[in-house]
Amino acid sequence: MKHKAFTLIELLVVIAIIAILAAILFPVFAQAKESAKKTACLSNDKQQGIGLYLYLNDYDDSLPMANYPNTPGNVPSAFSYRASKTQFVALNWADLIQPYSKNYQVFKCPDDNSGPLVIGGAPVPGYPLSYALNMYIYLGLAGFAGFLGATGASMDSILNPSTKLFIVESASSISQEVVTPASTKRVGLTRHFAGSNYVFCDTHAHYHIMPTSWTLIPDSTWSNTTIAQNTGYNQWFPWLDAPEHW
Repeated sequence: MKHKAFTLIELLVVIAIIAILAAILFPVFAQAKESAKKTACLSNDKQQGIGLYLYLNDYDDSLPMANYPNTPGNVPSAFSYRASKTQFVALNWADLIQPYSKNYQVFKCPDDNSGPLVIGGAPVPGYPLSYALNMYIYLGLAGFAGFLGATGASMDSILNPSTKLFIVESASSISQEVVTPASTKRVGLTRHFAGSNYVFCDTHAHYHIMPTSWTLIPDSTWSNTTIAQNTGYNQWFPWLDAPEHW
């Protein structure tokens, strides 16, 4: 009897075809996985926006402060976070919104793999916090001393709140309460396909690709409020009556 079998050439051709298909499909699978993480992060932002909306209703349309200078009643933050080198348990904006969102997991981006805050070689206990606030909300409004004040800015002080950023992406390992587009601050602004998700002052959430020109603007510009507002990126500056520029 004559037995049929594959030849070596036939096997090599099949293996080559499988390798080609794998090379084509694996990036597609990876992109699909990343797209799902981006969507999950945007869902987190939408939940944070709902929590912010409810908070505003309870606090006369005043945005939450970035963090407390001293924790009221020595109540520790539920997040792995510190306000300064000597303050390990200060409450922050996420602690104020969380009772309305009813979920700690919405403050962790699925693409944030930076881990917990570590001080002195030991992780600070608490939930990870992958998001931070727009610094210019707290440092530029007339009559507001700074983000360690008793409350955040009033919505009445913000022009076009639907175009002004409030919550932006950051990293859980750095305990960053306020963010600008400066290189030392924009840790999460290219997390999802060269962009990130944002919560605006009117509490809606949206995805944007980070403009490449942000990397060309020196950090000294972003740290100077007067100069920074002339960059044209009006979404960062709540006192400018102008549309977004992305």
